[in-house]
Parts: sequence; C-alpha cells; structure tokens
Amino acid sequence: MTRVRFAPSPTGHLHVGGARTAIFNWLFAKHHGGTFIIRVEDTDQARSTAESETMVLDDLRWLGLLWDEGPDIGGPHTPYRQSERVNRYAAVARELLDRGVVYRCYCTEEELEAKRKEAEVAGRPPHYDLKCWINRRTDKGNAEQTPHAMRFHVPDDGDVTIDDLIRGEVTWKRESLGDFILIRSDGHPTYNFSVVVDDHDMEISHVIRAEEHLTNTHRQVLIYRAMEWAVPLFAHVSLILGQDRTKLSKRHGATSVTAYAEAGFLPDAMFNYLTMLGWSAPDGRDVFDRQYAIENFTLDRVNSAPAVFDPQKFEWLNSQYIHAMSAAVLRPLVVHSIGIDTPWLEEAIDVVKTSVHLLPQFLEVLRFVTEYSTPEIDRAFASAVAADLREHGAPHDADAVKAMNERLKKATGLKGKELFMPLRLAMTGMDHGPELVRAIPLLARASESDPGVLSPLARVEQCIR
Repeated sequence: MTRVRFAPSPTGHLHVGGARTAIFNWLFAKHHGGTFIIRVEDTDQARSTAESETMVLDDLRWLGLLWDEGPDIGGPHTPYRQSERVNRYAAVARELLDRGVVYRCYCTEEELEAKRKEAEVAGRPPHYDLKCWINRRTDKGNAEQTPHAMRFHVPDDGDVTIDDLIRGEVTWKRESLGDFILIRSDGHPTYNFSVVVDDHDMEISHVIRAEEHLTNTHRQVLIYRAMEWAVPLFAHVSLILGQDRTKLSKRHGATSVTAYAEAGFLPDAMFNYLTMLGWSAPDGRDVFDRQYAIENFTLDRVNSAPAVFDPQKFEWLNSQYIHAMSAAVLRPLVVHSIGIDTPWLEEAIDVVKTSVHLLPQFLEVLRFVTEYSTPEIDRAFASAVAADLREHGAPHDADAVKAMNERLKKATGLKGKELFMPLRLAMTGMDHGPELVRAIPLLARASESDPGVLSPLARVEQCIR
C-alpha cells in the first residue's frame, strides 16, 4: 500500500518549495491509489504556532491538496502533531537505551562548544568525543534524574547506501558521522529521531521530500536499523532556484502560496506550474489539468537538477487558465479580487478576459466601463456619431456596430484607423481596449442596468460640449 506524507513546520505561510513537495506527494499517492497524509512537525516551540498551522492547512486546501489523514480529520495513526507524540518518542528512546545503542549524555552546551572549537583548531571533524559512551557503564543509580540528553552511538558497520528514486545510489561512510542526539536535555526529540518514529508508526512507504533533507538520511537509516524497522523508499526533490540560480527566497519576490493567491494567481495554475518545476509531462505539454497529472506522474520523470522559478512563465500560464475559464466561473473570483459586482460584470469579463493575466488586472481593463474621461476629438466627428446614436440607438450586437460603422463612413468620409480610433476614444475615453464590436454593445447594456455607467450617447455628447 502506498502511503506518503507531507510534514510542514507551522512557522508561517506555506513556501512554494514546500507546496511543490506537497503536490508531488499528493500526485504520487493519487497515481498509485494510495494515501496522502499531513503530519505537523511542531516541536520547534519557539517558532511553531497554531495560527501558522491553520495558515499552512488553508494554503494546502486552496491548492486543492485534500488529505486522507491529518491533524484536523484524524486517522488510524493519531495524533498527527509531533507535539502530541512526545511520550512515544521517549518510549522508543528508552527501548534503544535498553538495546545498548543509545546512551545518556551529560555534557553541557558549554562543554560541547569547547570540544567543537578544539576539533576545529585541530582540523578534525566536529564529532562528539564519545566521553559519555565510554563512561556509560559507570552511570550511577540517580543517573536518570541528572539532566542529560539521549545520544545515538554510530556502530562500526555504520555505512549507509540508499537507492534514491530520483538521484540513484547514494552512500555515506560511517566516518562522516559522529554520535548524534535523539532526545535533547529538555525532553524534546530532534528532527531526525521524531521523523523516523512517525514515518514508521504511520506506515509511510515512500518519503518524498526536499533534497536539503538528503544529508539527514544517514542518521535516519541507522535509527531504522537499530529498531529493526523496515526502511521506506526515499526520493529527494531538487531545490527551486530564482532566475539568478540562487535558492528561491524573498529577495526574488513573493515566495508563499498566500502571496501568489493575493496577487491574483489561480490555484489550478499554481498547481500546474509547480508540478512542472522538476517534472516533465510525457508529451511535453505545459498546460494540463489535475487528472492528466495524476495519470502521468511518476518519479522517474522528476529531474534531479535544480528547477528555476520563472515568474513570467508562471504569469503566462495563469493567463491561459483565465482565458479558458467561462465568465460565470470567473465572476466570483473577480468580485473577490476587485470588489465590483454588477449586473453587467459577467458579460464584461467575457469581453476583456483575453487581455488579463492576473485577477486584479480586471479592475484596469474594465475601467472603460466604470469610468469615462472626456477625450479630445473632432467636434464635427462627435456630432456625427451622436446623430447616428439618436436616430438608430446604441448598437446591442456586433452586426449593429458594423452597420453603424458603415453609416459613419458615409457621414464623415473616414474609414479604417481614421474612423475607428476617434470612435474608440469617443465611446471609451481610451485609445486601447477590446474590439469595438464587443465593447460598444457592452456599454449599451451596462448603462441600461447600471445608472453608474454612462451610455454611448451620453459619452459622445460630452465630447461635443
């Protein structure tokens, strides 16, 4: 049974790198008919907050990454917050102590820092000097009451090799690792210990995570071996870089899911774009829906090289989603983004959506409807347009606009750009915008349903005054 997890630390909004990892886990689970789990790693008491957990879960929901087990919905392996599993970590540490692979370390932070500096001066790796391992058999009866950490002893056969599903074979030698802490002196587990216990208890079959965790794998596999637990399969996803080829950070602009949502990106577009960062579709397409991604997602198509976040391509992709959506579906999103809701909005969205890349841009491209600044155009031309509108009424469809244009050609002797540019200025107050065969009927209908919108005739009459 395929079981994967995404394990965020609740220290702020969800970063796009974390979102991409969550998407890959979700797709892998869906592709294999497996289970997608959310586990909250909140043992960092100084930075973790309930508010941040809510924000991260909300970001995942916005992306459409619904989970099968998690802190809010439960599941067969509750609890799903590390802060609620501290007793479980302590119990496993005691079992490892009984097995003789973990020992109590009474060294203070000051002692350890002094040893690190000594090693640095001597040019040695900053590994623990084994003082408490050597003295472990002389622990006195009250040893448990004396403040101490629980430290794992790296065995002589401590070499580790994994077959990473993205990177291939990776090996670590025993000499590269010193004895490491599992439980701190304050009773809280380290990341490397808690994640192993959690992944075992929750029956995780595949660990798909960022490559920055690759160096942790050596320690974690040794813990699995010491407990005689099955080791999951690992897949380490590459970093996401900015266009300057450095790790994506705030100096590159927005980096959180929430920031992009507020900027007017759509969840389906973000899902699509982040999926492409490191994974390639079998047929090379750039635009695809979730079902296509589920059917085609495999780890052998995930690239081990870093992915570069391209804001321009992301914006272009978002525009493809906006252009493909119906006005009825877009309407509530536009209302939420720009705060305008009128009887004519849906028609207006359909008229202008192909010029929009981000939802807030609807405010600007609809300004020709909501606002009118009287342009400077020839009064005689404006008078001819006004006379036509009085006699024939405002055009309500494309054919009526074309008929009006033919009449104006005869009345003014103008044609082509010489006719259409002043007509656009007279009707919209702008020198750019949607096709007049769509803009003029929109203005006619909008003015009939919304007293705040000037009619085509009222606009032209302002040009004559």
